[in-house]
Amino acid sequence: MPKLSLKTQIQRINDYLKQANIPVRVRLNGKVLGLRATLPLKSGIGKKQQDLRLGIPVTVDGLREIETQAHQLGKEISTSTFSWSHWERDRATKLDEIPASQLVQNFKVQYLKANRIKESTWRYGWQKTLERLPQDKPLTEADVLAVILATEPHTDTRKRTCQRLQVLCEYAGIKIDLSKHSGNYGHQSLNPRDIPSDDLIVEWRNKIPNAQWQWVYGMMATFGLRPHECFFCEFVDVHTVRVLDETKTGYHVTRAIPPDWAEQWNLIEVKCPKVSGHRPSDYGDRNKRQFQRYKIPFPAYNLRHAYAIRGSITEGLPVSTMASMMGHSAAVHQKQYHHWLTDATNQEVYARMILAKRTNPPKTPL
Repeated sequence: MPKLSLKTQIQRINDYLKQANIPVRVRLNGKVLGLRATLPLKSGIGKKQQDLRLGIPVTVDGLREIETQAHQLGKEISTSTFSWSHWERDRATKLDEIPASQLVQNFKVQYLKANRIKESTWRYGWQKTLERLPQDKPLTEADVLAVILATEPHTDTRKRTCQRLQVLCEYAGIKIDLSKHSGNYGHQSLNPRDIPSDDLIVEWRNKIPNAQWQWVYGMMATFGLRPHECFFCEFVDVHTVRVLDETKTGYHVTRAIPPDWAEQWNLIEVKCPKVSGHRPSDYGDRNKRQFQRYKIPFPAYNLRHAYAIRGSITEGLPVSTMASMMGHSAAVHQKQYHHWLTDATNQEVYARMILAKRTNPPKTPL
């Protein structure tokens, strides 16, 4: 049976409420659920249709909870026992009166419950972002933008900061679109001029004085590994590496391109540095510091990009094969390396349709 869309599920709840003569409707407010009903004005004089922003997450449990809340609100309306204090006490809906520290704590409780993430994931991800907000005063749009603009544009940090603060703002009822500030980190930010040539890769590998970090460099260059994957992989044979399932990016098998590097650098003799971390970025940060220490003129991740281009363009492996070996989807691979893939296709068509038809090759100039 096909999965019902969120819109359909909400409509079904509302249809049931209507049939049951319950004067309440479920509303989707951003990415959280709330209720709409005709309620007394807070002044105590008159009534009008109003929204109750309950901040209930859009999950299976959240849909059940919002339906229960709708029944409760309908009961209070029909018995004239509705009280704003009852509906505001848990959410402290006067968000302009509570400090951001309390808002974040309330949000944390609900977010962990709704998404079932580990405390460590919150601590090393969300907390590091949200603790940059002013903690002792109510959250404002200006505070949110200040935190975002303090990060470097077009980086993963900027992108994640925008994503996390967007969710917090939706919880807090602050209407703001932060996507326009996230920049173009990722696919569009990859510049062909930044990709090192194979000769340059070999040159700088040989300049690294530490055998352990030289091994890490070689693994990224030869097998296209992400920096943290070098610490969570094992060899199947001299040309084949298995990235373990315990990594955030998941299990996949990759192969040496070119195989000569795996043999010449004897990568199967593992010389992994003793580095500990709680999340992938911890290993990535350590790797970044080593690249800076050795004054390598390109970031570590560009070794992975060079591997992708070498496999897809130089060696002509199918997109699906390269994507599988690199641990991402064919769609991601196509989008990330669109420039090179398109140019290679154009060159192939040109050679077949134009150059191959020439009966008289051009004369070599004297």
